[in-house]
Amino acid sequence: MDAPPSLQSVDVAFVGGGVDHRGVASISALQGFASTVYRLRFDAVNQQTYINEKPVLREAFTKIFHQQKRIVLDATTLGLGEILQVLLVAKRLRCPRVEFLYAEPARYTRREGAVDFRMRDFSLTQNCHFQSVQGFAHEYDPSMRAAHIFLLGFEPGRIRNAIEQRGDYDPDRYRFQMVIGVPAFQTGWESNSIRPHLAVLEDLEISERSIIYCQANSIRESYLTLWDLYRQLGDERGCFFVSPLGTKPHAVGAALFLLETKGNEISTSLYYDHPERVIKRSSEIAAWHHVDVQLSY
Repeated sequence: MDAPPSLQSVDVAFVGGGVDHRGVASISALQGFASTVYRLRFDAVNQQTYINEKPVLREAFTKIFHQQKRIVLDATTLGLGEILQVLLVAKRLRCPRVEFLYAEPARYTRREGAVDFRMRDFSLTQNCHFQSVQGFAHEYDPSMRAAHIFLLGFEPGRIRNAIEQRGDYDPDRYRFQMVIGVPAFQTGWESNSIRPHLAVLEDLEISERSIIYCQANSIRESYLTLWDLYRQLGDERGCFFVSPLGTKPHAVGAALFLLETKGNEISTSLYYDHPERVIKRSSEIAAWHHVDVQLSY
């Protein structure tokens, strides 16, 4: 499936590593359309950004953006950390817009050894330690009020790790809200998100009232959903935590939301595990998405 022809005349594109067919296809498409393509990597442990595997300082990273009219981020291969680094520079330079390319998967890879097709056990990421990204972090104090929004995917182990690493919290002051990708990429895939998480939702005593449904392949709907929850649950005496563990469009929407709320009186914070994507985690491309985002400051 060919990439959208609207990508022609791109000035600069940022890509990550291609771990599956759609990632390789997305990188290849941008290499064909963009004047310059940079391989971008963000190391969450040392908060260091790398371009073409060389560490880059903020000033040098910023120079890439000067006088560039069309900047495209490959959401298929870039992680949330890399996307946030680009958005920070875009905000600093007051860039009017950025664009995202995303190749939607036709199939995800099931975990080896799964013999029952009804078992929704996928091999997608190797999870890491939960932490934030510099510029989007707010320390958690157990005495504060907090709302924590989880955008869920197919891997219940990630939210379990998040809760365990969060440590002790007062359930009377710490409120959870879950966002599930419905409609899903494909009919029936919503069960891949809902059923594996039933046990952990029960453990957290999450009721139906604390579950929100948001179109899985929509950056816009993810962004608007977070803003709605922020207006409802945000507290000047607390913090609004966001953990985008689901689809990449949901993660991009979360990145845009965090960029806009950075420095607000009601604090927001990213709480994320920066997972390593598994090789051959998906196969084939179901659809291409090309989204033009107008940035507001």
